[in-house]
Amino acid sequence: MTSSSRSSMGEQLPRQPQQMVLGATLALHRPLAHQHPASTPALPKLPTGGSQEAIDVGLPRPLASHSRHAPSLRCGSSKLRLELSDDPTPTPEPLPDACQPLSPAPPFRLVPIAKSISKPPSMSASTPVSAAAASSEKCLSQDHDSPLPMPHRPLHPPILLHTSPPISSPAPAQTRKDSRPKPYTVEVPSDAPRFISTPRHEASTKDSFSRGLYSGHADFFPWTGHHHEDEWSAEAIQKGTWDKGSSHETSSARLAIFPALRQKSGLTTLSTIFMNVLNQRRYRGQVTAPWTFKPPPRVTLTDTKREVWLKDLANPSISLRRLSRTIPHGIRGRTLLDQCLNKNVPTERAIWLAKCVGANEIRAFKRKGASGAFAMGGESKWVRDWTIFVEQFVESVASVFEDSEWKAKASYALRLATNLYSEHLMDRDHYLDWIVSGLESSSQARIPMWILIAKITIMDIVRSRKHARRLVYALVNHLSNVYCDADRDILAPLYHQLSSAVMMLLKRNPESFIVPTLWPKYREALKASLPAGDDACQNQYHRVNARNARLSVANTNSPPVGKQHLVRLLDLTLRARSDRELASKCLTIVEDRGELVKTLIEWATSAHRPGHAKTYVAARLLKAWKKLDMDATPVILAMMDGVRADDGVRKEMMFHLVGELIRSNVFSVPQYLQWLIGRGGLHEAAEIDAEKGPCATRLLVELPIHCLSESHQTQRKNLLRRAGHFSTVEEANDISNALKCVNDTAGLSQYLGSSHGRSKCLPLDRLLRKIASSSRALQTWVGIHLRDVLTAGLLTKMDSHGLVAVFESVRAIFETIDDFSSFLPVLKLCSVSSNFDLLAACTDTINSHLNVFLAMGCAEKLFDGLIDRLRFLGRQQGGAARPLLVALAGLGRRLPQREVVAKHLVRELVYTYRSNAVDACSPVSDNMTMQAHSAESEVSDQLDKLLASGNTIDHPTMNRLFRAIVPKLEAGWSKADESRRVFASLLTRLRMLDFQYFDRLMTDWTGHVGTKQHRPKLADMFPLLVSLGSISMSIILQTASTWSPPLDDMCLDSYPPIADSLVFVQELVQLVIMELPRSACLNAHEWYRFATQQKSARTENPKLLLLSIRNALIEYSALRTRHPDCQQPLDDGLYWHQLVESLKYLVVADSHAVANVLNASSLPLSAASFLRQIVTSLLVPESNGQGQMSFYEILDLTNELTMPFCLLKLNLDLSRAQQWTEDEAQSERQSRLEDFSKAMDRAIETRNTVWTSMLPYLSQDITRNISAQAHARFLDLIPCPKSMALQDEANSQERIHLAENLLRAIEAITSGQPPPKVAQLTGSLVDKLSDLSAIVACSQDGWAQTQQAVMDHWLPIFLRFITIHSTSAEPPAQPPSMGQASSARPSLSPSHEARARIILVLCTLLLDLNSRPQTTGGDLCQRVFDVALLLVDHLGDDVRNQCAKCILLMPGVLTNTSVSSDPRLYYLFSIPQLTLADNLRLAYREKSAVPYSAAARGIGAMFGIGPTANERLAPYVLRRWEILSEPTPNVGDNDTSLSLAMFDAIKIQ
Repeated sequence: MTSSSRSSMGEQLPRQPQQMVLGATLALHRPLAHQHPASTPALPKLPTGGSQEAIDVGLPRPLASHSRHAPSLRCGSSKLRLELSDDPTPTPEPLPDACQPLSPAPPFRLVPIAKSISKPPSMSASTPVSAAAASSEKCLSQDHDSPLPMPHRPLHPPILLHTSPPISSPAPAQTRKDSRPKPYTVEVPSDAPRFISTPRHEASTKDSFSRGLYSGHADFFPWTGHHHEDEWSAEAIQKGTWDKGSSHETSSARLAIFPALRQKSGLTTLSTIFMNVLNQRRYRGQVTAPWTFKPPPRVTLTDTKREVWLKDLANPSISLRRLSRTIPHGIRGRTLLDQCLNKNVPTERAIWLAKCVGANEIRAFKRKGASGAFAMGGESKWVRDWTIFVEQFVESVASVFEDSEWKAKASYALRLATNLYSEHLMDRDHYLDWIVSGLESSSQARIPMWILIAKITIMDIVRSRKHARRLVYALVNHLSNVYCDADRDILAPLYHQLSSAVMMLLKRNPESFIVPTLWPKYREALKASLPAGDDACQNQYHRVNARNARLSVANTNSPPVGKQHLVRLLDLTLRARSDRELASKCLTIVEDRGELVKTLIEWATSAHRPGHAKTYVAARLLKAWKKLDMDATPVILAMMDGVRADDGVRKEMMFHLVGELIRSNVFSVPQYLQWLIGRGGLHEAAEIDAEKGPCATRLLVELPIHCLSESHQTQRKNLLRRAGHFSTVEEANDISNALKCVNDTAGLSQYLGSSHGRSKCLPLDRLLRKIASSSRALQTWVGIHLRDVLTAGLLTKMDSHGLVAVFESVRAIFETIDDFSSFLPVLKLCSVSSNFDLLAACTDTINSHLNVFLAMGCAEKLFDGLIDRLRFLGRQQGGAARPLLVALAGLGRRLPQREVVAKHLVRELVYTYRSNAVDACSPVSDNMTMQAHSAESEVSDQLDKLLASGNTIDHPTMNRLFRAIVPKLEAGWSKADESRRVFASLLTRLRMLDFQYFDRLMTDWTGHVGTKQHRPKLADMFPLLVSLGSISMSIILQTASTWSPPLDDMCLDSYPPIADSLVFVQELVQLVIMELPRSACLNAHEWYRFATQQKSARTENPKLLLLSIRNALIEYSALRTRHPDCQQPLDDGLYWHQLVESLKYLVVADSHAVANVLNASSLPLSAASFLRQIVTSLLVPESNGQGQMSFYEILDLTNELTMPFCLLKLNLDLSRAQQWTEDEAQSERQSRLEDFSKAMDRAIETRNTVWTSMLPYLSQDITRNISAQAHARFLDLIPCPKSMALQDEANSQERIHLAENLLRAIEAITSGQPPPKVAQLTGSLVDKLSDLSAIVACSQDGWAQTQQAVMDHWLPIFLRFITIHSTSAEPPAQPPSMGQASSARPSLSPSHEARARIILVLCTLLLDLNSRPQTTGGDLCQRVFDVALLLVDHLGDDVRNQCAKCILLMPGVLTNTSVSSDPRLYYLFSIPQLTLADNLRLAYREKSAVPYSAAARGIGAMFGIGPTANERLAPYVLRRWEILSEPTPNVGDNDTSLSLAMFDAIKIQ
């Protein structure tokens, strides 16, 4: 190299090698104070915040302050130099023009692409300011005439001799001029090639020219005084300088190499030479130093120094390498996080501090002597504690909403926690569990914050089943709460946020919604939140709904579904219950509209449902559904052909329902007439016969004529004329005569002015019988007539007594024809009267037919209207309002949500008694008063004083008064005079003083009446007391239910006649259920009120009534056994019929309670026999309880309507053997069970499986026996791959149908029982599932048909079988707490072991199905996966991890064919999917047996590759806590967190 490459004379610049330093260590350090001269003025510091240039290059701003003079801060710098280069010095002002130096380019620049640096590089802080000042002064003092100066030593600054203007970029404009001199800098020639900056390598041998590689530019060396060209010697002056050869080289290689390059193989030779050079360079530069990494140590500092250190940590301009020498003790855990937040430490520096502290804490466990599992456990515990600190830190910062800096602090806390999470510096599973738990238990005010936290880690949450399932249903739970909240409009933003999150999860992770136990609870709220126009969400919702329905198993804790649920919902209306949402609920139960209407009509016209309320329930529902375009006419017409011609009860109900539907325009008369004509019309009189005519044709006669148009009446007339010459003229005459009789009997003729001069009108009873036997057309016409003539003007013409009498007559007519639709306007008209007796009669009417008026939806309105009328009339009327108060109190007690009003009415009633103490309930004659005055005057006066005083009565006083009244009352019964009413009214007044104690006295007295051998009939004793309110029906039933009849031999042998005490219970039951005959003891109002109390007793006291019937049967059977010819109350056919009707109502209301009370095992044989006859009459009404029924006949009769009665019948028949002796009972029981099993098999063969719903409600031992038999038979049907007849067994349709029906029976038994505490999963299920999996996985020829049958039939059946047996009452597995995690692992129960094995088999089956093109992604794969999801939710983390190790590719496990990396399985077991850092391998090289020679290298030597070495792979665990960029202040060759030797790293020369 010639001297022309040198700089010009006088440009004496210090030559410093440059190197690139990455990371935050480029930040400069502050200089020590003692290193600056006293004369140097204090220089302002540069701002520590990043400028635009610093942001662009991604480094801190102080990097731009390096100058050409400054020695670059590099690894290996001395401690003194590091301390001298502390703070950056601002760029000084330019020198005067006379000595202004050139501005050289910086040694290296980090400039963004397409950007230029507009500012000149500033002077490095490491250049002494005093040296720069001295240089300026010396430059100014130079004489121009002085000789050419020689270069100074490199310790002095360069001296500029010429004054030519320098070539430099102009300094930026500044607001304040800085007159300080600047040091001289050298401008790099523009044509000097640029080298890539590389770390400087100090070679042992001095190679002067090779140093140019580290100068930054080729062939450009600023003068420093140390370059070999600057060494002046005689030889250098005479000959110049040149590159001297190596001492090992004797001569030039040109003569040896150049001829070889001219040959054909010259290129190969040159390549070989260069490859050998590179190979030698690689082996000589390889890092072989031992690994010397250690985490930065911690030292003990004072509080002041600790605060200073933390402030330095928060300052990005201070190097972490400097701070790593003095990490203070005491900053750990929550304190570390709080300090980082308070000092606003940058996130990456806070992570660095956390790693330093964590690495030291973790290494401390090993230094304490712990090793192996103990060290791992200690490390895990520390990480868990650290995670809890982070969770508490985030929650405490994020929950302080009132803080003015909340947003900044919350953002910092979340950013810090997210960085810790992303770098795996926490227990990620615990952190995710904390997020999900916080969202589950969050209040509405904090839900948005938890959603924000969850969104950060949402991708990891949805990859885990146990977290994703909880997250989804936490969001859905909050969504449902907001949806049902009264302030939903205020919570609209929160609702929108929740619905958006749920929609996103529904689209991307529908598997997390597969939880059949929770899905029904939130299904409707979720559906309401989905936008109607989003087809993707709607389709995904329906798919998830279908998948959950496929996994759901009904039990006693879950509502029934389908038609059975619909029938139960309809049955609730028969118990005086109102439901305004009934129409919409029915629509959600049965999706098939035609099947829904058919089921409703069957229920409304069934003889197994008592009363007439069902007709109005059905009419109301069909009217509501008509608005949804649901046409009931075709369904009704199709069902009429199914009604038997001799079934008069059902035909009558059908006619009644059709009549109501015609009034509501629900049933189409023109369509019916067309349908009738299309069938051929009518041809004979038998087709319209009232008793034997078919229902479809007889309906033509029963149509309500007043609702038909003239054309329809003409068509009807023509059709009827062809059927036996039916005369519509005679029909019209009958209707006209009936209306006249109704007017006369009801007393309306005199007010209507239509008296016909009849001498005598029909009695009411006879009129009612005639109307009852007439057609429905006449009955509806009578109802319409009464509705039209009873107007407000007509009522004003009647006096008080006449008005009540007319109302009672009209009411009797309406009750006979069951036309409450026409009766309702009359009732509303009368309920606005001012007559208290009429208002009380209206109230009693509503109470008597409460279920009907509730079905019509008007009971509450009528009650409220009567209450308003009572308030309007006021209570100043005194005793006149008492009958209305009594009636309203009784009605309010039965109405839903009116209990408070009823209690208030009772208080008002007591007030009327106290305000008007001397008042009788009904007027009596003066003669009777005079006769009874002497007997009751004393008691009456005392009662008047007590009532008027308003004080309570003590028990002795009440006992004395009660004993004074009761004997006189009993004497009045013997006399049968009006004194009974006087003393009954006294008892009513006495009851107002203390209700509870008086009822106790009446209960004792009622029992005392039963012990009397001879007494009046109870029908003459108790009805007056009940109607006046002295005794309630509950007291009568309580006495009958607890009565123990004296059945000793002496009493039973007393014949004739039988003592009254022996039939006491029968009389009590008769009093409750039988219609009371008209007698002189009760007036019409009292008689009707007693009948109302009879009807209300069934709904208010069903259990007492049931027990009373049971005792009556026992009493009846005992007497019948001793005295077969003796006449008893139950021998009355009407009594027997009413008993059956009462039991029908009780069975429909609660069949299980009836089965438990009327258990044949607790009844005498004779009583069980009578009970069996009654139940047979309930099941088959036309049988009258005669004949025996087989089990198959019972199962054949079973449907949704007869199921309660079939269940009662089966319980009686199957428990019949329990009355035998021990030996006989065992054989008889086995025989009955075998007969029942045969009946089940026969029913299964006929595809009749409705009866399976009854099985759970049989007795426990019977159910257990049936379930065991069905379970064993089902498992025997599963194909086995070892069987010789495998193909026949798998493809047999009979076996498949039998297995399906047995599965229905097993599911029915399970659905009717409460879920067991532990799932019924056994090893036999695992074996059978393994057999099916082996068949599917078999690859042998000839198995295709068998495999297809297994996948189409057997596998879905068995998956359902597993689903049924997986139900249990235990909740899903929860993550263990800290105490549980550290304790010993609990033993695994057999159920959980079988569950885990089933899951593994299902996973294997899933992989096998995925390997088949025809089943990949199909419905069967989804079913297998869903069942696995259902089972895995109840597994603990330990068992789940063990299962995952068996089938999943886990960290540290080599890839093989026995493990899988299917993402679905990772999700199933909640195992994180493997990342690149989770499956690292460390290769251990073994020495090669072949020596490393030229022959062994072969062609690999050309590329610098040695012989192939044998390698042994071992798992390598990455220590994430020790991944530190700047661990120690001193730099070594191999001090990185990962040893460079593992990567065969080489040092660049």
